[in-house]
Amino acid sequence: MRVAFILTILMLSTSLAGCLGDDKPDYSGFEGCTEEDDVQCETNLPEGNETLSEGNETNIGTWEGERVPQVTTLAREPSGLWVQWQLSDYIDDTWNSTTMLPWILIEFASTDCSHCWNYADDMELLHNQYRDNVTFFTFAVNFSSNDNFNASLEEIAAFQDKTTFDGCYYNTKNCDERPGPAHNWTYVDDRNQSEMITFHAQGTPMFVIIQPNGIIAWHQYQNDDESVEDALAALFPAEG
Repeated sequence: MRVAFILTILMLSTSLAGCLGDDKPDYSGFEGCTEEDDVQCETNLPEGNETLSEGNETNIGTWEGERVPQVTTLAREPSGLWVQWQLSDYIDDTWNSTTMLPWILIEFASTDCSHCWNYADDMELLHNQYRDNVTFFTFAVNFSSNDNFNASLEEIAAFQDKTTFDGCYYNTKNCDERPGPAHNWTYVDDRNQSEMITFHAQGTPMFVIIQPNGIIAWHQYQNDDESVEDALAALFPAEG
């Protein structure tokens, strides 16, 4: 599938609700909650400038059409240990539309975000549906201005594996209570929000889809009326 075709059918962000972080540019209508809001997590950002950087295949960046930058941090496979990890290990610069290589889905999530908690089961369904074509990564973030969004690596692992740990969901629930089964994909440590900021993520959950050659194919904030489910279905219609 050609990049131009992909970028034509995947045009502008999902209205999926989520929890908001510190990085809040004007141009998104992302609906979610600020770090200071209560567990009901209901607030809206104002509509802003809809003109976005389009980028191109030679630019390093995190908007559609740009080449994803290097990401190096800790990551954990299901039931595994936290080890050094880099995104480039999953990218093949030689990829073209005639070769079958896995795409990449990045989800930015917080173990304390009510929307991420409720979406955990949907993530498992998406993974089961598209895992033959897409490698899933959940980037676990903290919100620095809210003590209730301050997960440890132990809490993130418990959320991932759905094992016992008191502290998820605004520090009000045990992680083993979350919806859905254990998540059978890699979780990435972004507690300092460095990658969340790099990818312009205002809050959680937020999604980016990357081609096998490292080019951003779909960014949630550049798509108005399309969810991540819609984007994956358009990319892989045979799996829909």
